[in-house]
Amino acid sequence: MHRYRSGPRALMVAAGMVAIVAAACGGSAPATTAPASEAAAPTAAPSAAPSLVAITPAPITTAAGPNGGVVVRWFIGIGSGGKPEQVAAEQKFAADFNAAQKAVYLSVEIYDNSVAANQLQIQIAAGNPPDIIGPVGVEGLNIFRDNLLDLAPLIASHNFDMTKFDPALSDYFAIGKEGATIGVPYATYPSFIYYNKKLFDEAKLPYPPTKVGDLYDGKPWDMEAVRNLGMKLTVDKNGNDATSADFDPENIVQWGFDMQWADDRADTEATIFGSSSVVSADGKTAQITDQFKTGLKWLNDGVWKDHFIPTYPQIQSDLLGKGNQFQSGNLAMADTHSWYTCCINPAAPAKPSFTWGVAVTPAYNGTTTAKLHADTFSILNGSKNPDAAFDALAALVASPELLTNYGAFPADPALQQSAFDAIQKNYPDSKIDFSVMQAMLGYVDKPSHQAWMPDYQKSRAALKAVYNKYRTTAGLDIDAELATLQTTLQGIFDDYYKANP
Repeated sequence: MHRYRSGPRALMVAAGMVAIVAAACGGSAPATTAPASEAAAPTAAPSAAPSLVAITPAPITTAAGPNGGVVVRWFIGIGSGGKPEQVAAEQKFAADFNAAQKAVYLSVEIYDNSVAANQLQIQIAAGNPPDIIGPVGVEGLNIFRDNLLDLAPLIASHNFDMTKFDPALSDYFAIGKEGATIGVPYATYPSFIYYNKKLFDEAKLPYPPTKVGDLYDGKPWDMEAVRNLGMKLTVDKNGNDATSADFDPENIVQWGFDMQWADDRADTEATIFGSSSVVSADGKTAQITDQFKTGLKWLNDGVWKDHFIPTYPQIQSDLLGKGNQFQSGNLAMADTHSWYTCCINPAAPAKPSFTWGVAVTPAYNGTTTAKLHADTFSILNGSKNPDAAFDALAALVASPELLTNYGAFPADPALQQSAFDAIQKNYPDSKIDFSVMQAMLGYVDKPSHQAWMPDYQKSRAALKAVYNKYRTTAGLDIDAELATLQTTLQGIFDDYYKANP
């Protein structure tokens, strides 16, 4: 921890508040399920602040806190952080931090995720912004992109060690305006393949590989292998798999593969075919990349032609757990993130019906791309004490207790064992190869599938509409759908820049 810098500060600090929400991870439908790192989009600013429950004794209205240190406000709620056990851990961290030194006083403000973005907008507009926000994911950072401080100078001046992170992560948060670094690697949620060992054993098929570059059954572990394997693991009510001439696609009881809970966006699902963006390098022109087009055609064929990927109505059926496909036991492979370890076991008193393993993300054209969700802490450019805020931020990202409570996979290798232990404890019968999660941090998508787009929320909605359509409608002309999408996105981009010249 760096030496703390203190100094006068004229700042009105809002009362800390909390309204606790349930975890976002659960058995809801893919079109409504989102990882905890996603932010609630702000709506029009309300005329008055929401009515929330205070968790600090009283607003701090002095430049110095009770320990004599300069006040640094930590705003929580745009991403995760509102579950009861998280609130307790956050308050304990702040109390311990404030007791351990007298240079900085960390003041905690926690808001319900459904109102946090609006509340932050109100504070920024009033000229009374907090200093630190987080944990928050890329989507939440997109919303406040214009309000985030470039941390690169502070990283250098505070000698913050970036070399400890996987090189693929070191510049992951250089996604602010003009390439500004708006976070440091912290809580990661890598994606990989979860597979049902019971279904593989019944089909007498070998398990997929746990090392990038390893072969599967003598052939490359790639998207063609996933298709072939997925069809063998898709079974109708008569026991015929999808490779059989007798297969009945109207009566499937077991599916081979799905991109489960993939942000409900067509481009996100296609990321496994390579990183790309619907925004060209100029930041103003909509584009449909070859990766996106190839991936969506593959996925569409998997649903409607080869039948190893479920349709949306099938996902909502009892057979697939009403939206939690892999947990149902009737999906052989799911590509999703490490946060999904929250949701594989059924709710008590039900018992798990299968053991599972993890495998590395398959390649496409020799390249492995594992989409990443990642949370961090950012400092607002309105902070009056950025040096003190960065010292507090450095302490936050070094806390293994906070990472455990957030259910995160640490970017810092020195903190990863605690995450391994916490996950494995919940699944004593499934021996988990955690080297898979570690390896996938070296193959993250750049640009991120959640990277900024002009008018992010409208653009995201357009991409979500394509996802919903292809999962519910047979016979789509994917080329035509993507051409329409490009036109729609260009209209959104043009409107954005007219309003923001």
